[in-house]
Amino acid sequence: MRIVKQLWSLGAIAGVLFVGAMAVAQAQPAQGMKLYTFSSGALTIGKNVLMNLGPQETIKIPVGFYVVMHPKGNILFDTGNNDKIITDPSYWGPFFKSLSPVNTPDMAIDTQLGKIGLKPDDITYVVVGHLHLDHGGNVGKFPNSTLIVQKDEIRNAFWPEPGTAGPYITGDVAPLRSALGEAMPNKYKMIQLTGDMDIFGDGSVVVKRWVGHTPGSQMMVVRLPKTGPIILTSDNVYLRENVEKNIPPNVALAYDPPGILRAYEWIRYMQATQKADYFTAHDPDAFQALKKPPEFYE
Repeated sequence: MRIVKQLWSLGAIAGVLFVGAMAVAQAQPAQGMKLYTFSSGALTIGKNVLMNLGPQETIKIPVGFYVVMHPKGNILFDTGNNDKIITDPSYWGPFFKSLSPVNTPDMAIDTQLGKIGLKPDDITYVVVGHLHLDHGGNVGKFPNSTLIVQKDEIRNAFWPEPGTAGPYITGDVAPLRSALGEAMPNKYKMIQLTGDMDIFGDGSVVVKRWVGHTPGSQMMVVRLPKTGPIILTSDNVYLRENVEKNIPPNVALAYDPPGILRAYEWIRYMQATQKADYFTAHDPDAFQALKKPPEFYE
């Protein structure tokens, strides 16, 4: 009897996986979708930090973020460096000197969004791959949007796990908290995930929980009508070489190294089965080759 139950359970699990795979395969991109790529400036960092076996050289990397226009709403994926560093470099403390960010006024997120005719209030959802200073910097500038974040990540941003505190800037996430005496902790509309989310329920934009770079890191799959699936990796992938050569970053930038390697494997699987592509936030060569506003992917 126990064997029968075990076989039934395995069959049920297989059935769920099959149904899930079929749902993904049958997902239809929404007509009229567009994907825009932006940069919040550049940072200076050692390539050997991004690729654990990489050369000992210093490179300038972009700080990419993305906008998805969908018939049901606009999505911002990542928010770049906090605009405060444009006028107050001390806001980043020692990070400003060590990372040498480009902090010219044209890097402000309002200015960037204006290139495609949007204002912060036009963003329906803000999805953050994680809340480090160069990805969640401007989350406080979208009070009328809904923030989509992993519960583990928002907790880690306010009270980090040992060894993970460095790249979080408390001032970036402080605006998300309600005032003293409020019953709810979050001031802004927020969806705190403990897994994946199909944002519009049509398979066109799916948030994928992927613990690797941080305790609550996530990626996002955008299925475009003409281009096909594009995976926005945030910092689970730094450079395309990471995936192509299966080279993880320095352990200082990987909360869960096996999770990082599983992300590479999944991306390669998506490439093989769905002809997916993937965009990273920090690959200078790959990012330079991407279309920039007013051009877009559709």
